[in-house]
Amino acid sequence: MNRPLATSALALILGAGPALADVTPAEVWQSLQDSYEQMGYAVQVGSEDASDEAITLTDVVLTVDGEADAPDMVLTLPEIVLTAVGDGTVRSVVGGQMTLESSAVPEGDDEAVGFSMAMDAPGNETISSGTPEALTHDVTMPTLTMSGRALDDQNEVPLTATLTGVTGSQTVTTAADGASTQTFEGRADALEAQITASGPSLAATDAPETETAPDATDAPEASETPDAPAATAETDDFHATITIADLTMQGDGTSPAGEVNFGSQPTQALQAGFGGKGSFAMGATSGSFTASTLTADGSRNDSEGSFQAAGGTLAVGISKDGLSYEGGLTDITTNLTATDMPFPIAYGAAENRFRLAMPIVASDQEQPFALTYVLDGLTLDDAIWQALDPEAALPRDPASLTIDVEGTALLTQNFMDPDFPQPVEPGPDGAAPMPLQPRSLTIKELALNAVGATADLSGALTFGEDPSQPLGKIEGTFGGINGLLDTLVAMGVVPQEQLMGPRMMMAMFARPVEGNPDQLQTEIEFREGGAIFANGQQIQ
Repeated sequence: MNRPLATSALALILGAGPALADVTPAEVWQSLQDSYEQMGYAVQVGSEDASDEAITLTDVVLTVDGEADAPDMVLTLPEIVLTAVGDGTVRSVVGGQMTLESSAVPEGDDEAVGFSMAMDAPGNETISSGTPEALTHDVTMPTLTMSGRALDDQNEVPLTATLTGVTGSQTVTTAADGASTQTFEGRADALEAQITASGPSLAATDAPETETAPDATDAPEASETPDAPAATAETDDFHATITIADLTMQGDGTSPAGEVNFGSQPTQALQAGFGGKGSFAMGATSGSFTASTLTADGSRNDSEGSFQAAGGTLAVGISKDGLSYEGGLTDITTNLTATDMPFPIAYGAAENRFRLAMPIVASDQEQPFALTYVLDGLTLDDAIWQALDPEAALPRDPASLTIDVEGTALLTQNFMDPDFPQPVEPGPDGAAPMPLQPRSLTIKELALNAVGATADLSGALTFGEDPSQPLGKIEGTFGGINGLLDTLVAMGVVPQEQLMGPRMMMAMFARPVEGNPDQLQTEIEFREGGAIFANGQQIQ
């Protein structure tokens, strides 16, 4: 299982200025080592030159040996210089080009896969002040440039990214037993990233091989030998650029006392009190790409696209109470063209956001989960509408979709364990029990509004040992369904004789609202023994 965001390259580089520091260089370095070891990293130092006023460290290597399907990771810092400024603060600077390499050998393979990255942060410094029990660290990086490449003998996948105007402030409070809490906030003026990938085309690789040439003694006369096809090196190519303005971030975390660390024992660390959350906000965001791929018939498919958004957010949180992950974008526009597409595709949305929350530590008690997805103000380009509805029979108002559910479930296995899910014995029905077993579900909102039709559902269900027999009720209203079906018939999309089935289903599960025949309502009730009632009539 991959390690969390806290162990990402950026977090490590920001932490290379003392993530946990004290008021003297020696204590700063000791605290820095302690913080990395809490995260599961082994620290090695090539050489150390120390005095009361400064410490110079060279060839500092942070290593994580991967377990199960987690990758090995090695971060090398050529030099760290920690200097007492003279006013009770410590200045730390990372010098030289840093390198980060992550690799793993997939099961059944002999070659490692992963990436290597070089990072430069000229002019970086961290000023640490305060007391050992309450520290403040101010980080400055005029630029942070990253240049990476996949560990692949066949495919070239270089990546470059540059952060400009990086500043941040971190506070650390340490208890007498070694437990600590941290808060962080920072910003960057802009991020620009580019990725360029090229490699042998799958279509060329999968092409049938030509027959082996006959021996010279059996070869036909030269006049009878057909011309051999010329050998060509066919590749697929991809290039993308992403720019983000006005990045901000903030977060907090807790590290428990003791030897347990999240890197090697995530579940035990969570149970001991490890946790954290972080949020990111983005300003104007844009991106574009071009791609060229070989097709099975030997022609090439060239495509390009772009997207823009006014802003966005991303937030992640983890603790023994669960994992949460959410984000969104606003005012989105997307464009896509390709040689094998009959027309360009372009669409936009006023908002697109999501949220997922789930338990991650096993318990014999029910734990909450939640899922939200919102797509609001979806509009399609005229070219798409012209292909789908050339007579403009369908309403073209912006569409929307909302899914908002929550509930409780029983988690029987630790989600963060490397071998999740673990094999278990089959139950009485012959099927292996699911590691996440639902106990209740509340449909807060399930709504769709598109092409003149609407649907809105809500309800609540409870589950016993057999999830296929819930108890509870779901209610809903529908509008414009009959009108939409009539329009589809008029467009020739649905033959008139095929409407009988859908209308019979609607009559079985829904009834017209009095005074509004195009407005339908339904009530589906799940009762003991697997019985299902629709509007009071038993259907199962």
